[in-house]
Amino acid sequence: MRQKLFSLIIGLGLSGVVGGLTGCISALPPKVEVVGAQVVEQSPEGARLEIALVLTNPNDVSLPLPEATYTVSVPGVGSFDAFDLPAKILPAGGTQSVTLPVAIRTQGVDLAGRTWRANGTVTYDPDNGIRRFLTETGAPLPIAFFGGEGTLE
Repeated sequence: MRQKLFSLIIGLGLSGVVGGLTGCISALPPKVEVVGAQVVEQSPEGARLEIALVLTNPNDVSLPLPEATYTVSVPGVGSFDAFDLPAKILPAGGTQSVTLPVAIRTQGVDLAGRTWRANGTVTYDPDNGIRRFLTETGAPLPIAFFGGEGTLE
């Protein structure tokens, strides 16, 4: 009798873990599309650019977007790393525009018409039971990759 009870408890525990993992895995990453970049401000020493993204959530739950890490390169000027806290929530099945800022040192180079390339990651939080457990144990949140290029406006 004890062995049957123990087997039942272990079986239920494993099915709960598998169910929880399935819930975590079922949160698909958002689709991230880089749609453009523009020079917002420029001085003789530097410039501020904005990288425009459109994110689409394929899930039936909303996804908080706590951070973005990215690199922007302009040939002849350099590569610049950036970090932003977009503080956006991507609605279930919805689309959200996000603008990421980056400051670059230009040393007098005019950016108009120059090519650019951006790549990076957007962190998302599939808020479910297993994800909360993983966060509490120090596991990082999942990420969605993006990349794009174009000509500065």
